[in-house]
Amino acid sequence: MRHILLIPPGSFLKRDYDRFGIEILKKFFSVKIIDLTPWLYPDISKIYSKQIYQCDEYIPISNKEDFLNSISEINSPIVIDRMQIDRKTHWVRSELKKKQSFFVDLSLNKAPEKKKDILSRINMLFSSLHKPKELFYKIFKFIEKNYYNSKKFLPDLIICGGLDALNKSNLKMKIHAHSMDYDHYLEIKKKNISNHLSYAVFLDEDMVSHTDYILNNVKSPDNKDSYYSLLVKYLKKFEKELNLPVHIAIHPKVSKNNLINLPNLLKGIKYSVGNTAELVKNSSVVLLHCSNSVSFAVLFEKPTVFLTSNKLKKSWVGSRIENFSNLIGGRLINMNEEIDKGFNISNLYEINFKKYKYYKEQYLKVPNSPERSIWEIFSEYILKNSEVINEKK
Repeated sequence: MRHILLIPPGSFLKRDYDRFGIEILKKFFSVKIIDLTPWLYPDISKIYSKQIYQCDEYIPISNKEDFLNSISEINSPIVIDRMQIDRKTHWVRSELKKKQSFFVDLSLNKAPEKKKDILSRINMLFSSLHKPKELFYKIFKFIEKNYYNSKKFLPDLIICGGLDALNKSNLKMKIHAHSMDYDHYLEIKKKNISNHLSYAVFLDEDMVSHTDYILNNVKSPDNKDSYYSLLVKYLKKFEKELNLPVHIAIHPKVSKNNLINLPNLLKGIKYSVGNTAELVKNSSVVLLHCSNSVSFAVLFEKPTVFLTSNKLKKSWVGSRIENFSNLIGGRLINMNEEIDKGFNISNLYEINFKKYKYYKEQYLKVPNSPERSIWEIFSEYILKNSEVINEKK
């Protein structure tokens, strides 16, 4: 049976086991999950130490020797590569290349990014001038990433979750598919609405302490006290003035420590974890900053309201929120300004269906791609094209 090596971008949780379709892949392949986080990102590994999903396929890697041992008896594996780009991951890819690996890139759940102009880059540079060590580190990481990006092996196959990914790739081997969120959408779209009470859902994205900040070498856009104080104040006024309760869909990768602190931070606002898609499906309106889970609002055709603040606007996330709002066509509201005046509910429930359709086709689903799990589509493709894949090694 052919080997598949999945190398996730961070700590491996139960959510990842489901999203990467391990149960489906195991029907056709021998699957190994190579978790490099204990070696590459020990701080992240500590945060999620009690949440790691310890399945039979899971292999934690603490150093180079661990990694070499994990692949010592494997030849010609199919590698689902979700690693960052730096010196250590370049070494990992080089070792896998020696094994005649077949590399698969997942261009799924890609967030649309606005290209940074020269002025924004200059502003980011000047913002660190008073912190020489921080500035030097940013320059070093920028040079390192670009250097190893130029040396990165091109993948042999790409799974495209939308036309944006499909059109940008020059690879000959492409799978027309959809995002991971679309997989979940397929699972629940036919389920009956279980809550007939009207409510708004806020899509939390762990704005203060998301572990992706460590992976991507960026700072939190705001501090805990400032961010939650404003957010709670805004959401409570929203509830009162619109007579519409708010339910917060907590980011699914929230750490246990942060989860324990939520009651104190949210001060009575209802919240839950692990049911974001269901909450969006049953909601009246979706509030968010720039969460990728906006995909559920698009798929279930729910109106969207994008929330920013004075602090968020000045941070790296400010342009991202604005870009999402423009793409989706949802209202953009500055919470600082809205709190000091009455809420304007005009156009609150309007949807720009033309923009929703564009977003779906570009980022959520290649038109006419199969209405099946990504991993069923992928497995079928690999099995049908095994001879071509062997020739590439």
